[in-house]
Amino acid sequence: MTRSASRGLAGAFRQDPYGVVLRVIREADAGLTAAQVKQTLVAQGVAAVDKQVWDRLQRRLRWDEHVVVEPGYRYRWVEQAPAPAPIDAFAAIVRAAGARARPGDVAVVEEALVNTPSRADSLAKQQQVRMDGLRALADLAGEVEELLASQASERALVHRVRSRVKAAGLHPIERAGETVPFDFRRHQPIGPPIAAGKPVLVIRPGYLWKAPADRGRERGADEEIVLAKATVQE
Repeated sequence: MTRSASRGLAGAFRQDPYGVVLRVIREADAGLTAAQVKQTLVAQGVAAVDKQVWDRLQRRLRWDEHVVVEPGYRYRWVEQAPAPAPIDAFAAIVRAAGARARPGDVAVVEEALVNTPSRADSLAKQQQVRMDGLRALADLAGEVEELLASQASERALVHRVRSRVKAAGLHPIERAGETVPFDFRRHQPIGPPIAAGKPVLVIRPGYLWKAPADRGRERGADEEIVLAKATVQE
């Protein structure tokens, strides 16, 4: 490097020390330690870097999205830094907050991050739930066809279907052929709207699922979720 080039780099360092340090790291073939960065600067005409100045530069390097700190505290330039894990990103935020981060709050968030399933785990669980549902439906369809082939009675067929769905936590809403008071929360009318309490004929039963009671609800107060309303008509 010529003397004029060295003077130019020294002048650039006085104007924008961080920009010059980034340039040194970006042009290196491998990660550089702090000592190697300083040695490179001195070799290119920059005066010895004051400790106070370097401490400020080093703090900026640790927050720069294009600088990765490798083992051995080596700084390496990357065009696009890999996204950190949520727990690591939160740890960096806590370090930046210092004493302003309350230990109790930090512990709560850390526990939530650790216990939160990853997107891959969530998708896998959703797929498993779907497969379990399809498998139960396939078993039921096969059993119904078997009963029909063996000329089982309608009563036996209905009993077997209801036993199957009950094992899955489902509960029937009414029975086909029954006459019951109309309830808009559980009944789907055929045709025009029907007044509440008016007698209706059940054409097809519905099903509901009882969700276990949360701790906040009274014991035994399970939540009923209507999956399919019973079809009725006047």
